Amino acid sequence: LVNVVESLNRGRRALRQSMQRRGAGYVMALTVVVLLVGGAGIYAFEGTRSGGSLPSYADAVYFTLMLLTTIGSEFWPATAEGKLLTVLLGIYAIAVFGYVTATLATYFVGRDAESEEGQVAGVADLAALRTELAALRDELRALRTELQ
Repeated sequence: LVNVVESLNRGRRALRQSMQRRGAGYVMALTVVVLLVGGAGIYAFEGTRSGGSLPSYADAVYFTLMLLTTIGSEFWPATAEGKLLTVLLGIYAIAVFGYVTATLATYFVGRDAESEEGQVAGVADLAALRTELAALRDELRALRTELQ
């Protein structure tokens, strides 16, 4: 059990460091801002005061959150402004999803490159290949000189 917990902690720390290097904190902060501002925009365009069907700001934030998680909700905007904002929020959600996917893939590919058994070439493998390539070039030069 101790080994499992220790392994999970190492993995969590490595993932956190990888996310910090790639600016995940900024993306998360920006996503919170987009969530709150997007909710305000949706509420302004689709709230009951505007003739829409969203009774409160909390419902608008809930709709925006469901849209950003690409789950969707039972509400869809009726106004042109609300539809445009929904499209922009959807594009942002896809971009963030791509960012998170790329960050996780980079983390796992990097771990695979560090492993001796990994199929991805790491820094040590590339250094060995460069050394071998230099040796082959020297051998080729020697053969050319011999043939002339």
